[in-house]
Amino acid sequence: MNTTWNHLNQTDYENILHALYCGIVIVDEHSQILYSNQSAQKLFRESHIDYTVFLDKLSKQINVAQGQGRFTVTIGKSWIICNMYPWIHEKKRKGSILVLHESGHTFCASQELDILKNTLKEIEAIIESVADGVIVADGEGIIIRVNKAVEKTFHVKKASLIGRPAAEIVKNGIFKEGIVGKVLETKKTVIVASDYQDKRLIYTGIPNFNESQTMTNVIVTIQDVSTINTLRRKLEQQQLAMNDYVREIANMKSVDINDQDIIVQSKKMSQVMDIAKIVSKVDSTILITGESGTGKEKVVDLIYHSSNRKDKPLIKINCGAIPDTLFESELFGYEHGSFTGARKNGKIGFFELANTGTLLLDEIGELSLPSQVKLLRVIQEKEVLRIGGTRPIPIDVRIIAATNRNLWQMVQEKKFRQDLYYRLNVINIDVPPLRERRDDIIPLARHFVAAFNKKHKKDKQLSLELCHILWNMDWPGNIRELENIIETMVILAPGNILLPEHLPVKNENTDSSSQISLQGILPLKDAVEEVERQLLMHAGSKYKTTREIAAALGVNQSTISRKLQHLHKKQY
Repeated sequence: MNTTWNHLNQTDYENILHALYCGIVIVDEHSQILYSNQSAQKLFRESHIDYTVFLDKLSKQINVAQGQGRFTVTIGKSWIICNMYPWIHEKKRKGSILVLHESGHTFCASQELDILKNTLKEIEAIIESVADGVIVADGEGIIIRVNKAVEKTFHVKKASLIGRPAAEIVKNGIFKEGIVGKVLETKKTVIVASDYQDKRLIYTGIPNFNESQTMTNVIVTIQDVSTINTLRRKLEQQQLAMNDYVREIANMKSVDINDQDIIVQSKKMSQVMDIAKIVSKVDSTILITGESGTGKEKVVDLIYHSSNRKDKPLIKINCGAIPDTLFESELFGYEHGSFTGARKNGKIGFFELANTGTLLLDEIGELSLPSQVKLLRVIQEKEVLRIGGTRPIPIDVRIIAATNRNLWQMVQEKKFRQDLYYRLNVINIDVPPLRERRDDIIPLARHFVAAFNKKHKKDKQLSLELCHILWNMDWPGNIRELENIIETMVILAPGNILLPEHLPVKNENTDSSSQISLQGILPLKDAVEEVERQLLMHAGSKYKTTREIAAALGVNQSTISRKLQHLHKKQY
């Protein structure tokens, strides 16, 4: 068969096309007619239809050169059915092939009837498959079509609805809204929201008109938005949780801690560690006090990792770093749309993130009085209310507060609420400064040397002379200051033995005898000048004015001013 087909010439192809009952028209990529068979020519001739008029009307429905599908063109009393197919040559579209016939002919009518039946089946399948309910009523308000979704939503059968007036069904209480009657009355689209049992339904009634603008039927779609709202809320909750995972991970401390991580040799600090281990087994609120840099956060870590909440979140927040205007939203969270600039999906607060775990409120003494009131309510009620929220959220959080300020003095000065103080100060752990636990200084120094040797790939060691100096220093910056000085010496000191002369200039932290011993034997004048310099620097770091410095050193203010000017000139 293929061999015979290949032997056909152009005339044979044309004869085949002319023999077809349907009209064949071929147009190029510019929608210009390249060919039409005899059936097409006869169709246009007998129907008194001009090619140009036909293509113009068809082009209003579809791009003739690039489209495809089934279309109807009405010209006068003629009703032309056009089936459009792409014309492909060497994998490139060259235009379109139009297969035409007039709907009025018997043969064509039979074809159209088959197509119509298939189309109706497709429409029926589509209507039955959609999730929304669909009701169709005729121009008199009689229901003529109902899909399965309506049966499911209202728990009724099609047979009990079809053929009955829509108004009668509303009267019997199946539908609460007479939307069909409203559309018939207004001849406009009507949208109504209504509750049915536990569902929230949206009815949309759409009028349908024929060519003479007579309303032929009303189409009503019914959407159950309660399901959509439930899904939306679940999605928002998931998005909200995912958005805050980063915050939770950033604040959680998952590294284990043990006794080897905390360097303790002194009796005072050993007592602190013993108390921390005891209170870790209970959920009482703890207030940790002590100067800056004493290692309060290490005590918190020990309590947390020794507690039964060690597998739950540990959230650490610096109260002094949160602006007062953001305190409530950061700690308690907010619902979406609760204020201008809020996240679209809201945000979980720190209390919710720490739920079932531990929350460290560091620098608690920096909170303003209005913020203290809000914090007190949460601690008392054990629940948070997000900004813009209406439902309190229960929380189970172990609270640890820390500060380097004297909260009781602040209470006396009306800068800290007394009731909040007693709520926080259930168990107080006071971490002593380094100068009161001198037995910890050298072990800590050696620990830091080892750590910075590893970090900076060095091999430094402390000399006995330097250890003596370090032991005698006052360390107003406590462990943090010691750590900084050790790192500086490990990086900058030549050789592998750290000596007194490698000590950075921190003279305000040392006594005069220690500092003079660094210089060996000095002329008396130079030694006196060195002692004066150290005293002035130490007093300058402690007092704000020359008058206060003079009073502390027992000399005139003019003397202090003159010596400070002299010291300044020598430095520069």
